[in-house]
Amino acid sequence: MSIRTTAARRPGAPLAVAARAAADRRRHRHSLADARLYCATNGCTTFLELDPVTGVATCQVCGFRRRLH
Repeated sequence: MSIRTTAARRPGAPLAVAARAAADRRRHRHSLADARLYCATNGCTTFLELDPVTGVATCQVCGFRRRLH
């Protein structure tokens, strides 16, 4: 007879759940506290610079571009 383990029953699950919850809280705080546009494209950790005329935000490091409505 095999024992079925779920995500909550694995030995490392309580730590993984706590770490994920902490990361979610941190992400939520950062999104509320900072109105700047964060790039985060493939690990890029810079902020986008907005061109108010064209409405396009551009990352100066990786070149990612996002059109804002």
